[in-house]
Order: sequence, then structure tokens, then C-alpha cells
Amino acid sequence: MLFIMLFSVFSVPILRAAHSSFAQSGTTPYVKDTLILYNNTLLPGNVLPPNSETPFALAFDSSNGYVYVANRGSNTVSVINGATNTIIATVFVGRQPEALAFDSSNGYVYLSTLLSNTVSVIYLSTNTVIATVPLGACPSALAFDSSNGYVYVATSSGTVSVIDGVTVVATISVGFGPQGVAFDSSNGYVYVTNENANTLSVINGATNGVVSTVPGGSEPAAVAFDPSNGYLYVTNWDASKSTVSIINGSTNTIVATVPVGSGPSCVAFDSSNGYLYVTNEIASTISVINGATNAVVTTISVGSGPSSVAFDSSKGYLYAAYLNSNTVTVI
Repeated sequence: MLFIMLFSVFSVPILRAAHSSFAQSGTTPYVKDTLILYNNTLLPGNVLPPNSETPFALAFDSSNGYVYVANRGSNTVSVINGATNTIIATVFVGRQPEALAFDSSNGYVYLSTLLSNTVSVIYLSTNTVIATVPLGACPSALAFDSSNGYVYVATSSGTVSVIDGVTVVATISVGFGPQGVAFDSSNGYVYVTNENANTLSVINGATNGVVSTVPGGSEPAAVAFDPSNGYLYVTNWDASKSTVSIINGSTNTIVATVPVGSGPSCVAFDSSNGYLYVTNEIASTISVINGATNAVVTTISVGSGPSSVAFDSSKGYLYAAYLNSNTVTVI
């Protein structure tokens, strides 16, 4: 397993990783060596030196093969070249960057900054902030809707702000404590998890109105859409339950509940094999769910506090960020 450790803006160690085909081959990935890039020193095993980067969220950009990592501790975004797994740029942003979303139509990445109450707009070609969009409350998760070009941002006020380019064009009331946002390309709907209300709000992207509220789950956090079957996968953070709810996007009903590790925080869909990857922040594991059977097929032991995960469809790699161990792994 490959680790990219975010020591600071200039020093980044990397660990080797197995390819994501482990889920099908049955092999178990492990950390063999740590390469310290700033002095080109190879150390045996999983070396996790402390630092203040605190990577919290990440996203993969299929247009350039880059991975963007939001670092809470340093108020920066690290740009990683997926071909070399090295940091090629560092973008300074607002306080406590929280989540990222790509707008493929204009080459932007949108970044929510929780304590600055803003969304930073980063131009991918130059890796610079070209605009800052003020919001009325702490923004968290966000998603880009390719059907209308809007960005949907969950805020602490129980609303979702709708951004067109760099302008807020609508504010939608949802449930209490919105945490996760996902776009369904099959019907143009946007799904928002409401952690404190234990519900999922369904927004029609054409009208920007809530058309349905799905009850169930326990402290729903992240949500991902599987275009192969039209299902939504919602992580339920509640440590006493620690499950993933599977929702039929056509009927907006829960069709299955899958037990995973303690503290499931994020979920990503792997289009190459139909698997779902769930980061279990408290258990320090990643659960791999077969989307065809809705069952966990393997559990990966990883670094401390995995908080976010993203899939690179071009190489079949999975990137995960670790809040406590200040690393990014490539699986």
C-alpha cells in the first residue's frame, strides 16, 4: 500500500501499495517500505511521523489524473500528480478546507472552507484561487451537477446553497445537519444526507426543490451514487450501528443495510468492478462492498483515522486520506 505523507508543503513520504485488484485476487495489501522524498531515504515498514497537515478530504480529477487533497491543519490543498504520486503544487485557501468537487465544464475545483464560511474556486490549469464565494453558514460537503452546471453545497444552517459559476443562485432548505451531497446522473437529482435528522433529502436539479425525504439510517454522513444500478450508498456514522444504507434511486426506499467497521465516514464507487469502498474512521479500516451482492467482500487495515476516499478509474487506484496519521494512501 502506498502512502503519501503530508509533512509540510515541501516534504512528502510515500509508501508502496498493491493495485486495487486485490479485492478480486484475494491478496492482502500491506505497507512494506516508506520512501522519504525530501532526502531520498527508504525506511522499512509503515513510518508515520507527526505533522500538522491533517488531510481531511480528497478528490480525483479524471481530466488530468491529479488528486487534490484538502488539508485542515495547514489551510491548503495539495495537488498530487497521479502518474508520479508526488506533490506538484500547494494552493493556499480559507480556514479548515472541508470538501472538494470538480466542474468538468470549465476546469474548476470547488472547495468548501468550514471556518471561513466560503467556497474557494480553484482554476485547474494554474492551480490558483480565482474566486471566493461567501456563504451564510459553515459549508461542508458539495457536489457538481453536470446536467445544469450547478454546485450544491451543504451548510450548517440546514440548507443547501446552489452556486452557478461564482454566484449563489438559490438556497434550499433540507434536514437538520446536512453532511453529504451526491449527484444522480440518471435523473438529475441531488441527494443530501441530514446527519442530525436521520434523513436523506432528494432535490430535483431542474427546479432546485426538495421532492422527497427518505427516512432511516443513523447519523447518515456520506453518500455515493452507483450509475450501474441506480442505487445510493449512505454511510451511517453512529458507532453503535456502523452501517451503510443502500437506497433504490427509482423508489427512494432503503433496500438493504450492510454492517461495516466502526465510524463509517466516506464512500466511493469503483466503476471498474462495481465495488464500493467505505472508510471506517474509528476502526481505521476500509470496507469493500460488492455492489452486486451488497455484502462486504474484504476489509483493509489502513492508517489511523481514514476520513475520505476517491477512485481513479484510469488506473484502477483508490486514494484515501487519513486525518490522524497525516497520510494519503494509494491502493
